[in-house]
Amino acid sequence: MNQSSLRKEATDLGKLSAATSRMTDLWSFIQLVETSHDVKQVTDLTANFCVHSASADVQLAAMDFLGMNFYEEELQLLIQKNKQSLHRRNRSYAHLYELINQYQVYKLPGNEFERQISRHQADFPEAKALILFGRIYQHFQCHDYHAIAYYLDELQETIILIKDYFLRIMMTVRMDKLLFQYHWKRNELIIARKHSRNILQHTYLPGQRAVQHYKMGLTFLFDDKIASFSHLAEGSKMAKQYNITCLAQLLDRQVLPIVAAHFGILHTYLTDDPHALAYIEFQLGEVDNARKRYPKWKPEKQTAFYKYFYGLIHQNKDYLVASYHLFIRRHKDFYFSRLPMYAIQKIDNDRPSTS
Repeated sequence: MNQSSLRKEATDLGKLSAATSRMTDLWSFIQLVETSHDVKQVTDLTANFCVHSASADVQLAAMDFLGMNFYEEELQLLIQKNKQSLHRRNRSYAHLYELINQYQVYKLPGNEFERQISRHQADFPEAKALILFGRIYQHFQCHDYHAIAYYLDELQETIILIKDYFLRIMMTVRMDKLLFQYHWKRNELIIARKHSRNILQHTYLPGQRAVQHYKMGLTFLFDDKIASFSHLAEGSKMAKQYNITCLAQLLDRQVLPIVAAHFGILHTYLTDDPHALAYIEFQLGEVDNARKRYPKWKPEKQTAFYKYFYGLIHQNKDYLVASYHLFIRRHKDFYFSRLPMYAIQKIDNDRPSTS
């Protein structure tokens, strides 16, 4: 970059700093910077604004923005800043946000989460909304998806009362994520995809869009190869662009190679993941190699997906039936239960006729 460009950039940043020093909401900041920056620049600038803003309103909404876009270091900084805020609303929200975050990443047992969340007062709409989300997350962790119906009306009424426009958007995204999950697991794909598209339209939540492209791609496993790959590839691209390393690795090492093999598109994705390799080898007809790579695990480690892949690779109907029942009874997952069901049907159809 030449000296003229450097001076211009410094001047622009100086003007931006002066213009935003008195801003008290995230949405106004995003509208200001989006006219002259791309999405990656906007999210980075907004993250920086979140960290340095002295506004209590910005600091509160910043936690959701940073969390949804996977700015982990900045998020932890803002949580601590809000926990020490002079404003009770910020302190309450920060403690609840941290509590729910720890529960969702399995750093807090369910009974301890219940004990702590029950102590919080819903004195503000923002805090009440988080408490309601926390209750729904508890049910979803136990695969009790129907429970969302008990909270949905109250949650929608509470979100409307939140004054910060961008925080309302992010709360609505949270709700769409839950409704997507609920309808997806029930195999109600048209409704699930509608909620998914709601999430994908929020340009400046690219972290959520990356995750949603991944999940959206999986909803097309049984009906549209092109749509499935389109969403999964976009999720991988965005995960790399926005440094969501865990998602990028999951998609590139496991999901994309397995989905390619599922659709019969072999030799497309390189991977060193043993489970993906076993599935690919099985699809290539290298059954002995696949079975050696996919050995029998101890019963306590046998998940519904493990039983499906083991049953498929070893052509073991007992495992496939067990997988189907695990998906239906334990996980209430009527979508992925189709995997072992179709595998059982194929084994039966391929069986030589005795007539």
